[in-house]
Amino acid sequence: MRNEPTVLWNNWTRLLSALLLASSALLVSAPRKGNSATSTAQPRKGVVVFSVSAESGTGSMDAVVIVDGKQLRKPYNDELADKRESFAKQYFAPGKVYRLIFGGGEAGSVTVNKWSEGCNNIHAEVTPATTARLGGKVMALATNSESLGKRASARRAPTDAERAAVMSLALNIYRQRMGYYRTPPNLRAPLPPAGWLKVTNLTATDLDGDGKYEFIGSFTQADKNKFERDLFLIAHQQGTAMRADLAKFQAYQPPPETFLSSIDFIDQLDLDGDGTGEVFATQGGFDGYALLIFKRVRGVWRQVFDQIGDAC
Repeated sequence: MRNEPTVLWNNWTRLLSALLLASSALLVSAPRKGNSATSTAQPRKGVVVFSVSAESGTGSMDAVVIVDGKQLRKPYNDELADKRESFAKQYFAPGKVYRLIFGGGEAGSVTVNKWSEGCNNIHAEVTPATTARLGGKVMALATNSESLGKRASARRAPTDAERAAVMSLALNIYRQRMGYYRTPPNLRAPLPPAGWLKVTNLTATDLDGDGKYEFIGSFTQADKNKFERDLFLIAHQQGTAMRADLAKFQAYQPPPETFLSSIDFIDQLDLDGDGTGEVFATQGGFDGYALLIFKRVRGVWRQVFDQIGDAC
């Protein structure tokens, strides 16, 4: 019984110490008066992936996505001018150098010259240093990550036989979507005339590093009434034929200004380390464009991310 006061006192001092420590932690973590926790938090430096297009040695670069572990986040709030400017000062500062990604692997670098405001977004002027022949619909990616895109670059033009097989697949998709043929095979109408289906771009690239190339293409078809039909296709070879993995088909009447909503391949990059590259693309719109990411989820290709490129 004589030891009971000592035991109670020791327990009380332990409890008091614990309360003081907890109070101190709350004071440290609580936002200061007049500021919210969000406003005082400093933006984290993350892994950024950019899209790169170029003509005659001069390139343009847009921020597409911040990779935060398994999460894909928008680089900034494009509706707020101060957020755009803050991002540009950090990532589009003159002299910044980023690794250029072509065919899922490193293929040179890009150096930032300057940045500017577009209609509703920011863009960097860059100088690419690469053996990849960028221009027109042939685009690339860039990143500040030292770990992404470590596999060998794997991107090339398809062979004549591969191109013919992809074209046959694309024509079949158009026939099915348009109801072009609804009669028995022996009564089918002649094939559409040459040039009926326009290839915007067709690329062979190894998406999963197995040494076998997949094929990513964009196709457009316009009727005399100017009704537009676009196809964005991911396919793989099966024997001598091609099989569609993704067939994103759009049919619409363009506005008088003739802005199209077609989707074009930028490049591919494995963002989450699952062994399959995510497919980056750009999509047209009314006096603007968007940046898209497609991912294979449980064997099915799906669009998982979009970000404004610009819109006037």
